[in-house]
Amino acid sequence: MSRSQLPQRLQHALIGKDALQQQQIYFAPVRHHSPACSYAVRQLINQIKPTHVLIEAPASFSSILDELLHHETEPPIAILCQADIQIAKYLNNEEQAIGNKQDNEKDNEKDNDNELLSATELITRTAFYPFCSYSPEWQAMQLAKKYHANIQFIDLPWAEQAVQEMMPKHDASLLCETYLKHSEYITQLARKLHCRDHDEVWEHLFELRDFADIANWRTFFEDTFIWCAMARLEYTASSLELEGSSQREQHMITAIRQLKQSMPEAKIVVVTGGFHTLALYEGLANAKLIVPNKAKINKVNQQREAKQWQNKRDSDRTWLIRYSFERLDALNGYFAGMPSPTYYQEVWQSMLAYEQNYEQNQAQTTQDHRQAQALQFLSNIVQQLRKQQSVDNGVNNEIGLVPLKSAIEQTYLLAELRGHCGPGRYDLLDGIQSAFIKGSIHDVRGEFWQIIHRTLSGDQFGKIPSNIASPPLVNEVYAMLKKYRFKLDDTLPKIAHIDIYRKPEHRQRSRFLHLLAFLDVGFAQRLDGPNYQYGTRLTIMFEDWQYQWTPMVEAKLIELSQQGTRLEHIALQKLHLLMESLTEDGITQPCQLVVQIMLKAALMGFPSYFTTLLTKLSKYLDTDNTLSSLVDCGHRLLYLWQGRDFLALNDSVTLLALLAKVPRQAFFLLDTLKQSDEQQQQENFNTLLSLRDLLNNLPEQLNSKKLKQDFYFNLQRLQPLLTQAPLIRGAIDSLCYLDSQISQSELDEKIKIAFDLGAQYEQVSSYLTGLIQCSPELLIQSSQLLMSLDELLVHWDQEKFIQILPDLRYAFAKLTPKQNATIAEKIAKKYHIKKQSMDFEQYKFSDDDLQKTLALEFAICQYINQQQLQDWFKR
Repeated sequence: MSRSQLPQRLQHALIGKDALQQQQIYFAPVRHHSPACSYAVRQLINQIKPTHVLIEAPASFSSILDELLHHETEPPIAILCQADIQIAKYLNNEEQAIGNKQDNEKDNEKDNDNELLSATELITRTAFYPFCSYSPEWQAMQLAKKYHANIQFIDLPWAEQAVQEMMPKHDASLLCETYLKHSEYITQLARKLHCRDHDEVWEHLFELRDFADIANWRTFFEDTFIWCAMARLEYTASSLELEGSSQREQHMITAIRQLKQSMPEAKIVVVTGGFHTLALYEGLANAKLIVPNKAKINKVNQQREAKQWQNKRDSDRTWLIRYSFERLDALNGYFAGMPSPTYYQEVWQSMLAYEQNYEQNQAQTTQDHRQAQALQFLSNIVQQLRKQQSVDNGVNNEIGLVPLKSAIEQTYLLAELRGHCGPGRYDLLDGIQSAFIKGSIHDVRGEFWQIIHRTLSGDQFGKIPSNIASPPLVNEVYAMLKKYRFKLDDTLPKIAHIDIYRKPEHRQRSRFLHLLAFLDVGFAQRLDGPNYQYGTRLTIMFEDWQYQWTPMVEAKLIELSQQGTRLEHIALQKLHLLMESLTEDGITQPCQLVVQIMLKAALMGFPSYFTTLLTKLSKYLDTDNTLSSLVDCGHRLLYLWQGRDFLALNDSVTLLALLAKVPRQAFFLLDTLKQSDEQQQQENFNTLLSLRDLLNNLPEQLNSKKLKQDFYFNLQRLQPLLTQAPLIRGAIDSLCYLDSQISQSELDEKIKIAFDLGAQYEQVSSYLTGLIQCSPELLIQSSQLLMSLDELLVHWDQEKFIQILPDLRYAFAKLTPKQNATIAEKIAKKYHIKKQSMDFEQYKFSDDDLQKTLALEFAICQYINQQQLQDWFKR
């Protein structure tokens, strides 16, 4: 694009750029993680041989520059930075009202409407600054090291960026490219160039140039500047200031000006994100590089630093961590840079091979390099597809040479059609789609594209020096995981099959994984095994865990490092805080929550703390007045008792005593079952059955026979109080019969009384539901039940029957088909109905029936057409 075609603002900026180059300040406006930009940066630095290389990255990164340049450091890596920020914690309405009232009493004239009533809260903000081999910033540092140039990071420290709320609160990227992605200019450009998105536009215009054209850094970086600056023109100065870009850019301008003022002969290369370059050109040109004298600079810096670090503690912390291609991939939610890291890593290697061949006069064109790379990737993808047992009906599992040859031809021809100097990523994907998919692309299941994505994305993991400073917590966890033989060399998910009963070492592995899961480190997730919280699969002797070591695991561990240096201490502190929260108002089921905490302590292998919790639980059992909570607590204690060997509980005597205490305490709360509310009756019904189930499964040491006698004694005592709780009454009668507390005749008498002709049908239906839910077979075994129900149905009018019908259906839904058939036979026998009369064989239709059906269907279709309702029926 000719400069004369550009907006005037950009024309002036380019004139300023030329003036800056006259003063030996050279800008490289880059897109993060772009191989083409990295290649151009290499040519720029090799040609200029600067004395200083300035990089758009937080100034606080200077503390780990030696680690970045260490010979053992291999990308992908990332700088993880954290800052503790004081933020306003807004009060709720009630607290605001109290605050306003107090302020008005102190000063009646003070206007509180516009005053922020808040407390302060210290939060930790975290962000990543990743590098891969083809990141322009990484190449700039490596070449600066080669030429012994000074490296300086010139962006605002992360703490200051975080204060200005420039990034999302969690797991932010410091290389975010949201502005470019959502630019209307780039969107329109994509339409004009028939590209799908901004990534394809970028690849079409920059990545797929001839290597020689990319090496012409003056032209290349002028074009990248225009591409980014045109997108920037859409945003107002106020929006950029509100978002924080203006403050960052001013910081970078000041750093450049101060360096040039102190060292006028310095040759400076500035590597920045292209979006910011326009502001830097304009800021430096407007100031003409005139800066205050040294005394004024020192004074301003002292004031700024005092303001920055005021009321902050350890506000900026940086760590060098390993990173992964999976995490770096823009398609996985990363907000900056290029997708498909493995693909572009190979692109970068091709560029370096071309550069080496060119220096050795071994001519090989850019097209040759890119075609060879496309061929290699297509071969890898076909190999992966062949391994997949079943990808899709439209894809042949045994992919032969014919579709591979077709995909290669399609990829090469698409690149030629689009004017590319060799195939690019989108040409490759479109060639695969054209050759491997038969029919609609929407017919291919996700597994097909997942294979493509994994092949292009990769799982490469970086390396960092072994002797660099890391939080003790990270070192401890990494060492423990290595000790337990977990594979941590890549980021692929893996399965650990743990023999928790027979192998003591495996039991320790299980406890460590439970510890990491409790602290929400994100390393592992349990897939299968005994569940002592809900009492399921308790006979399973193995645990299956899926685990994955990712940069986010290291980030979480670094965040936890603020709480201590040992995982066990941090976990115990968290358990202690959970226990303290039980004393807060509104906790209605403390026993249940205490047992949950006890279980976590047992699974993590904290026997001493488990014993402490047992003592505290005894006190909570005395004060818990919720029957459902007590019963649930009893079940969880029972699960702990059943797993006492695996959990290695060292105080099983106390545990057994507490388990015996639960039913006795529950008997005192049985009076709560008299509640008449329909929904509450159903909850009480479930609690009643759960209590009976608990009594049936108690250990032999607790004399469960005596406890069950006490249980039914209390139920009999409760009967007179249940006049308004028929569901519970029916359940108790059924349970007493099932456990031989009453005879068949006694049950029939109770049923007869409940089904008295004067009884309300709501009472009858609830009583019947209670009986059947506990024991559906009573309908078959008790002739009195069927007879009483039949007599009621005979005397009820149609209106009453329709009202009770849903309840009857719900009650009978508990029966099996065989039980329903047995009842039907009994009713048929009573009313002398033959079995044949009850059968309805739907498959027996005569020709006359068929003709009538077809005629009716034709008449209905005709009427639909007359009313013009065809489209409505289709919807």
